[in-house]
Amino acid sequence: MLVPLYGFLKGDTIGLLVLAQATDTVADVAAKLQQAAAVRVAPKPRAEVYFKGRRLSPELTVSQAGLEALERVDVIPLEA
Repeated sequence: MLVPLYGFLKGDTIGLLVLAQATDTVADVAAKLQQAAAVRVAPKPRAEVYFKGRRLSPELTVSQAGLEALERVDVIPLEA
């Protein structure tokens, strides 16, 4: 099932719509958002994802994390 999410990447100037599958991991969502914003912000190999103020485990799937259509996630890239 496709889950469109509003993604905000630290360091970027705009929010982006990210299309994720319910079976994608939180790490996959972070990678997709970074790839979509790569023209403005260089992707990092690791990033934390926050939903409603709490950090999500990168191993969780979109479904397990409770993410539903058009919810907001915030991604903060981490230095290597």
